Amino acid sequence: MPVETSQNRTLNRALKICGGAIGLAKALKVSVETLTPWLSGHQSPSAEIYIATLKLVAPPRAKLR
Repeated sequence: MPVETSQNRTLNRALKICGGAIGLAKALKVSVETLTPWLSGHQSPSAEIYIATLKLVAPPRAKLR
């Protein structure tokens, strides 16, 4: 049974931002087949992938002068 985690919640938010699995897979440079178990919570992505996903969903920050 899949478990809801911060990783798959973030991935699912990024899924909407990227317009679907193909867009998210391209943004993360992985295949859709690799992405699918992460989205469902059956597997967890690496820390590197999770950080890349966080960058996709984070609001842009104002630049400091």
